[in-house]
Amino acid sequence: MENHNNALIQEINESLGKSIFHIFPNYSGGISINGKSYPTSAMELSRPTGKHINRLLLKTFNAISNKGIIRTIGNACAPGLIFPQLLPGKGMEQFDSGTVKCQFIVANILGYSQYPDAVTIEAEPFMILPIRPNWNNYEDYLADFSSKYRVRAQKVLSDSKSIEKRTLHTLPPNEWIAACGSLLFQSLQKKTVAVGKNLPELLHCYYKALGPNFKVFGYYLNNQLVGFITCIIDGKHLFAMHLGMNEHLDPNYKLYQRMLSDLVDFAISEKATILNLGRTGTEIKSTLGAIPVKNSFVIFTRSKWLLFLFKYYVNRFRKKNLYIIRKPFKQNNQIA
Repeated sequence: MENHNNALIQEINESLGKSIFHIFPNYSGGISINGKSYPTSAMELSRPTGKHINRLLLKTFNAISNKGIIRTIGNACAPGLIFPQLLPGKGMEQFDSGTVKCQFIVANILGYSQYPDAVTIEAEPFMILPIRPNWNNYEDYLADFSSKYRVRAQKVLSDSKSIEKRTLHTLPPNEWIAACGSLLFQSLQKKTVAVGKNLPELLHCYYKALGPNFKVFGYYLNNQLVGFITCIIDGKHLFAMHLGMNEHLDPNYKLYQRMLSDLVDFAISEKATILNLGRTGTEIKSTLGAIPVKNSFVIFTRSKWLLFLFKYYVNRFRKKNLYIIRKPFKQNNQIA
């Protein structure tokens, strides 16, 4: 069943990701892995990852990364669009010889495989919702829920009824991009991996590159923008991307859950077959019926000493995220 779930997420067309990666400011060119080309980017950290890593070390890390010593396959600006095909039993030798000066290569993979010259760090799973053929609208979707979770889903809509959803991608960018960039900053400021300093420009990159396949929905309270969520349409697949919320908004509005529920509704209306809700918020997304797909980050390095330190840190200091996978569908109607 795990292989089946992996196939669900791999169905997302990698050409979609490759079509936008070159426009990001931290794009670092291509890399060949076992004969296949992938885009790469420089990794940047936005805050200390713990009390033992101060801001001076943070600046040093970013300076080293920007010189090409550290490269990420894919891009943190567009997570989950690139999963390189790595060969088991092979380490740094599976990367092309042009990466000689690159001492660290970071790859996001599905599953939890181990490789020579590398340490594998388990990440929060991607949450995938297969859209059932019998769901013609949101009411059909809720009808498959058990009564307990159907009441919860309806309460989210009730608690957020004073918040108005508006379509933003049909408006001129200057009417929404700056405000959405500000909300995105508020939501990302506590994240470790940075996605760039100019967040409005990041959203504009998506808007320009993807055109009608990039959707933006804004949420207004008393005519003020308090949240937004974006998604990408790739054929029959829908991929949730960035979202931002006003950090001072009363959590009783349950805006986060409302935005995710609206994406489910949108996916059904678009006749999508798969809705990828992305990483983070695992437990909340499982209450929508999404199922987890395991994924990890693999850090390759040529230095045996640094490899030892990475493994020591992972084994001794890194804490795993704890969550419970909920199963909202009726007992005889669960998604495996």
